[in-house]
Amino acid sequence: MIKKSWFTYFSTLIFLVIGVSCSHIKSGHYVQLKKGQKLEDLAKELKVDADLLKTANHGRSIASDGWVFIPLKRGVLGQSRSVSPSQYFDNGILMWPVPSESRVSSRFGRRWGRQHEGIDIPGRRGAHIVASQSGTVVYSGKGITGYGNITVISHPNHLFTVYAHARKNYTKKGQYVHQGQVIAELGNTGRSTAPHLHFEVRKNSKALDPLKYLSQN
Repeated sequence: MIKKSWFTYFSTLIFLVIGVSCSHIKSGHYVQLKKGQKLEDLAKELKVDADLLKTANHGRSIASDGWVFIPLKRGVLGQSRSVSPSQYFDNGILMWPVPSESRVSSRFGRRWGRQHEGIDIPGRRGAHIVASQSGTVVYSGKGITGYGNITVISHPNHLFTVYAHARKNYTKKGQYVHQGQVIAELGNTGRSTAPHLHFEVRKNSKALDPLKYLSQN
């Protein structure tokens, strides 16, 4: 699994991305308003100046449950709310994404001189991959180089889980999935030497060690 910028992932999804050679593209990402939530409420929640959000979204009609553009500074939200690990997920824990397998072939952290931003779970081709937590699918496809068939699920508190190298995806963008629901088949698509699931947990753009939040039960 090669290193890949999280913002590069979302250049094809719901995030806007900026690179060193793309200064004409605004740096930031989109956050969906909760039902009944106003722009001012979101600004207060993120501790961001409301006028900054209004300027960044000038000319856009933002309805209830709509998406708001949040400008970023150097790839990180300039003033983001601090969230403790126990608050990351609704029940504080994630379901193991490949129920029939328990081995980890590659852990989170430095690998081959690069940062491995997830874990690899090897297994039988066609084994079920399940949603680790309930959420909304924001990407399901194979348009991201190297990752083969990939599913990205959005969760509360600006969290995402990522499931890559699948043989087949069962979801589509915008679909709500429940924790434990089968979302794909384990495979070997993309840049992969053997059947496995590359699994990531993200807080906005920051990669977290999945093993700190996963249950193998």
